[in-house]
Amino acid sequence: MSERETIRAGEPFWVGLHLRMAPGWHTYWKNPGDSGLPTRLRWTLPADFQAGPIQWPYPRAFSQGPVTSYGYEDEVLLPVKITPPASLAAGEVTLAARADWLECQEACIPGRAELSLVLPVRAAAAPPSPAWAPAFADARRRLPAEPAGWAFGAQEMPQKVWLVFRPPRSRVPLKDARFFPDQPLVIDHAAPQPLSRGKGAWRLELTPAPNARRPLPALSGVLVIGGAGGQNEAVRVEARILDAGGLKMAGGGQRPPAQEGKR
Repeated sequence: MSERETIRAGEPFWVGLHLRMAPGWHTYWKNPGDSGLPTRLRWTLPADFQAGPIQWPYPRAFSQGPVTSYGYEDEVLLPVKITPPASLAAGEVTLAARADWLECQEACIPGRAELSLVLPVRAAAAPPSPAWAPAFADARRRLPAEPAGWAFGAQEMPQKVWLVFRPPRSRVPLKDARFFPDQPLVIDHAAPQPLSRGKGAWRLELTPAPNARRPLPALSGVLVIGGAGGQNEAVRVEARILDAGGLKMAGGGQRPPAQEGKR
């Protein structure tokens, strides 16, 4: 699908793979968790066109027995930025991609589709697609935000890892939180993630994966938080693992000092 009805030379635009799952089935995030495979796109583009990576909306967790995976149910739009060349003749261009995905319920079915999209090239400003622009706007609301105004820190214990964070002061109080790591073999995906609050900061308790690299170099991923109004928000996490010496958390226990997020 395309966010725009037409394109212009040298002006990046967005297309997306739209997946609609049958009730009870799900596809997978970039880190699928304990099982599954992430959706892939293999592009065939006109000369000098460039496709960026998939932009992944934040996932949810699916648990079946001891197995917990990360992905999407109902439907998802996976956006990709396409950059056309600075010189492009009027006419039409065809974008093609092979999509591969895995859809699971109790059983799993691999899927594959050869897709193509024809877009007119015009000199005028590209109008939004009435059918798909709202879906792209919704997908962007689900993309993890850069952590401007947030602060993060992490500390590794013998059996636990603490992710400590401080939201911006302007943010409404949060109700719950879950951390989704970018990479496998970091945390136990099925383990609970108890959330507690100290003075001016929150602490999420994570359990390392049985085969995790120890010591962990950092926590990298997405923090999904739920507010009192039921609205979720996601923010990028890059938290360096800090030493435990001299680190104290208000209200008892220990915590690393929160590191300022990127601005």
